[in-house]
Amino acid sequence: MHEPKWGNIVEIYADEGFSAKNTKRPAYQKLMTDVRRKKINLILVSDLSRLSRNIMDFCLLLEELRTHSAKFLSIKEQFDTSTATGEMMVFNMINLAQFERKQTSERVTMNFHARALRGLTNGAPVVLGYKKIPDKPGSLVINELEASQVRRIFEIFLEEGSLSKTLIKIREEEIKPRICKNKGHFKAGRGIWTPSTLLNVLRNPSYVGRRAVNIKHRYKDQSMLKSYEKYQVVKASWPGIVEDLIFEEVQHELDKNRTRRACGPKSRNYFLTGILKCPECRMGFCGASAHGRGGLNRYYIHREKEGKSMCKIKRIRAGKTEDLILSVLSKIILKLGYFEIVRANLDALIDKRLASLRPEELRVRGQLLQVDREISHTLSLKETEKSDFSVGDVILGHLQKLKKERVNLQETLDKIGEQVASAKNLNVNWQDSKELANRFSSGWKKLRPFQQRRLLERVFKEIFIGKDGFSVVCWSSFKGKEVLSGATQSQLVQ
Repeated sequence: MHEPKWGNIVEIYADEGFSAKNTKRPAYQKLMTDVRRKKINLILVSDLSRLSRNIMDFCLLLEELRTHSAKFLSIKEQFDTSTATGEMMVFNMINLAQFERKQTSERVTMNFHARALRGLTNGAPVVLGYKKIPDKPGSLVINELEASQVRRIFEIFLEEGSLSKTLIKIREEEIKPRICKNKGHFKAGRGIWTPSTLLNVLRNPSYVGRRAVNIKHRYKDQSMLKSYEKYQVVKASWPGIVEDLIFEEVQHELDKNRTRRACGPKSRNYFLTGILKCPECRMGFCGASAHGRGGLNRYYIHREKEGKSMCKIKRIRAGKTEDLILSVLSKIILKLGYFEIVRANLDALIDKRLASLRPEELRVRGQLLQVDREISHTLSLKETEKSDFSVGDVILGHLQKLKKERVNLQETLDKIGEQVASAKNLNVNWQDSKELANRFSSGWKKLRPFQQRRLLERVFKEIFIGKDGFSVVCWSSFKGKEVLSGATQSQLVQ
């Protein structure tokens, strides 16, 4: 095609559906390639904002056009860029286009943020287990068939303890993922599970009726972000399909798995990984192995955070350590009178707590009784002063003040009652401790390594190796610390 005084039109470049906010546009890239190859020497655009809406990209474009002896021309803004005035006007137009784009982006972002805080979706693909409501945009309802599959996925993960084994099991049970048309999830688009799609399901707070806002900023420094960019979790506009306890347990196991992966794949078969800790730096030991003259040797090695560890203990023999801890722990947990001691300690704690609450309860009850008497007396005065309106107003105001005081006292009394009930419920800890101990003693050898580790994590918080043995820190159901003797540090450390 030929136009007078314009030369030949070589090609038309159009990026339909792409924003001019950056240069990641296929037609734009082809255009610049043709400029570099000297195929074209003039770019004709209808509007500057169609070419670029980023001041930095536009500066680089001008520099490249000068390098390759090419020019550009805008039909709408006909400025001569060979002069200082024309160049300034062009930059001003691009700057205004950039400002307009960013302002529009901010308005859209803030609108999305407001919807997200109300627990609504913003057009993202619907997750497995839910479906859209046609007459309620942004909200979801439960898809019962898929919801049962989601619950089963969470159950399988808690049974298997790893993503890879869970993937095998859900494929055997023919549980299919939600079809995703996104090009980056081509396997999910064909109904194939991957570790990332499974992790997205297990990590998704939507399944407990919560909405993650700005999840892409989750691991950023929140103090450096604007209010509408900060990550937070709010109540969703749809109900949950997974129990909170199960969801939190899955999150705990996923976090533990991530820590163990940092130690290496071999650590998965060492049930003391992460529980056995260094007394100096308080970091967890990781499982490792090495081949020696006697065959394969198993160790727990010091997990080094930065560079070489400066702690005295570098590695510990795994076999002897595991046998010693299991044997001594069994004796401590199941020794005669242990649970009676726990029960006595709990009873003493309950009595102490109740003793501190009783005086406060009696004081509040006394004040409440006095206020009731004063209300009755004021009501009788009101009956005798019917004709005097000024006195009646004073009495009415006093009654309102007494009523407010009574409400505050009753709320205080209710809170004390809740604290008393909470103190009496401490007996549950004793029952939980006994149940955990029975599970520990009867089924330990039948469990797989990750199940053994999970059971230890529920009973024991930390185990430190010392000069004369081990020091065990237990969770709240096992109060205080226990010292396990039976082997010195020199017998275990190598």
